[in-house]
This record gives sequence, C-alpha cells and structure tokens, in this order.
Amino acid sequence: MKRIFTIYFILSFLFLILIFLLLLNIGYIKIYKEKPVMQLIADMDQQNKISKDKLYSLSKEYGSDALPLKNNFPVSAIFYPFEPQEYSIPETNFKNPLPYNEILLERGKSLFYRFCVPCHNSTGKGDGPVVTEVPLQPDEEGFPKPADLTSERAKNLSDGRLFHILSAGQNLMFSYHDKLSDFDKWCVIHYIRKLQGNK
Repeated sequence: MKRIFTIYFILSFLFLILIFLLLLNIGYIKIYKEKPVMQLIADMDQQNKISKDKLYSLSKEYGSDALPLKNNFPVSAIFYPFEPQEYSIPETNFKNPLPYNEILLERGKSLFYRFCVPCHNSTGKGDGPVVTEVPLQPDEEGFPKPADLTSERAKNLSDGRLFHILSAGQNLMFSYHDKLSDFDKWCVIHYIRKLQGNK
C-alpha cells in the first residue's frame, strides 16, 4: 500500500511539473510576442536594425539628427545617396576608375553569375531562370522580362548610369548596394561591357 502511494505521489508530482512547464512556455511565448524578454546570451539576435540605404531617406525626413554619429560605422557601410529616379548626377559624373583587365573581368563575371544570372541569364539577354523555369499556374502572368543588357539601349547607357542602377535599383530590380562594394560594381560593369561586345 505504501509503495502504491509513493508511485502515485511521484507520478502526480511529475504531472504537476509538466503542467507548470507548459504554462511557463505559453506565458513565455505570449510575453515574447508582445516584447522580447531579457536574455543572458542573446547573440545580438534582437536589436533595432536599419538598412544603410534607409539612412538617406530618414535624413531627408528628420534631418541630420536621424543619421548615426560620425565615424561610428565602417566606411564600407556608407549609404548610397541617390534615389532610383535621381540618376542625372551619377550618369554624368561617375566614371569607371578600374582598368579593364582579365583579373577584374573574372571577378565581374563571378559576381554577375552570382547576382545577375537569375534574371538576366548568363548571356545578359533577360531570359534567366526566374522568367523561363518557374512553373506557373494557368491564371498566373509570371515574372516580367528583365532588361536585355546586350540591347542598343543598354549599350548606350553610361558606366555611371549602370553603377547607379546597381546601387539604387530600377523598376522591379532592387538595390545591390548592400551586397556589392563600389569596387565590385565596377567589375560587374566591365563584364557587362564584355557581354555587349564593347571590350
């Protein structure tokens, strides 16, 4: 009899602990959704982040107070100061400072294959896998055809305009400013010129 009582006591105790842990977990989820709880080692998972490209629009809206303190972020993280429609200054003033050589061309090709091929394809014609290989339902239109980088219109764009498009985006193409350094953008532009047959 004493043994049965002990078994029931242990099982009841374990059951209560299980219920307590369950309630604790439900409470944690509810609290976490409303406000992140304090963590001993958070690994900086919860923090207010802002894209460097958003700093420019914030500074326009709120003035210089919205910008970070001077020298508190890396030089490589400086935001691109032009919106997509503000292309006249980059188009006329930005020149490719890099010499055209095989090393830079190979880097440009590698980056082009990584970032541009899904939409523009390896030929630059604008018929990449996003357009040609995504299965569509009968009522779906699909992804609009990207620009043909080998067309006469693209050939006539200045290097500064191509740099601006890579930095600020254009139409459905988003900005690559947070993914490519200025050096890398100029390498990609060299490779685009090779695809166009200009080099």
